[in-house]
Amino acid sequence: MNIGCRSIAALGLVCAFFLSSAVRAGAQIDPSATEIRFDIPAQPLAAALEAYATATGTVAIYNGNLASGRTSFAINGVFKARNALPALLKGTGLEAEFTTSKAFVVVPAEQRPVRMAPRAIAAAALARQGAAEWRYAALVQQGINDALCSRAVTEPGSYRAAMRVWIGPTGALARIQLLGTTGDQSRDEAIAELAGRVSIGEAPPAGMVQPVTMVLLPRSSGGEVSCSQLPGSLQHG
Repeated sequence: MNIGCRSIAALGLVCAFFLSSAVRAGAQIDPSATEIRFDIPAQPLAAALEAYATATGTVAIYNGNLASGRTSFAINGVFKARNALPALLKGTGLEAEFTTSKAFVVVPAEQRPVRMAPRAIAAAALARQGAAEWRYAALVQQGINDALCSRAVTEPGSYRAAMRVWIGPTGALARIQLLGTTGDQSRDEAIAELAGRVSIGEAPPAGMVQPVTMVLLPRSSGGEVSCSQLPGSLQHG
């Protein structure tokens, strides 16, 4: 089944098979303006991106397979966050593009986009994945979107959120990790509760990289959200 870029990123939800991030309350940094101190040694690339994301409060979206076997370049000193990222990726054959002030996508250098819309982030993050993974990512996305549309407080469109989800062998979402806060604790709790009830109804593809991460974009950042087509009574889990 061929699922296009628009389907994967529809309704403002962007899927990534492994996302390194630290979207922490109070840690949001404008990567173009703020200088911060970095002390990130050379290490496996996935760990380095996690350290960078933690230091800057940004979200890194990339295909987990791209990080495998790659080592980061050490960065030590005071840099603007946006300038430190290319240094971190030096020699890896990868490049990064900030899609918003709080999110960037990592892709092979030859695929570096000039500009990326939210739905294009998904295509880059899912690069080199097979049709089965694309299809399943769309199912996860739709299940979470439907769940969030079942309550007014969690209806997508007015807030930004990122979450990691682990999927069990039956297709039920076994674990939810909300990456930071939406700015409303009651909404954070409701998101975790509703997403935790979702079941895809089928096992994930063999060998699919987990966790699957969803980035929920507000309309102001390009999220395309509509709950109007959902049935009046929703059942999840």
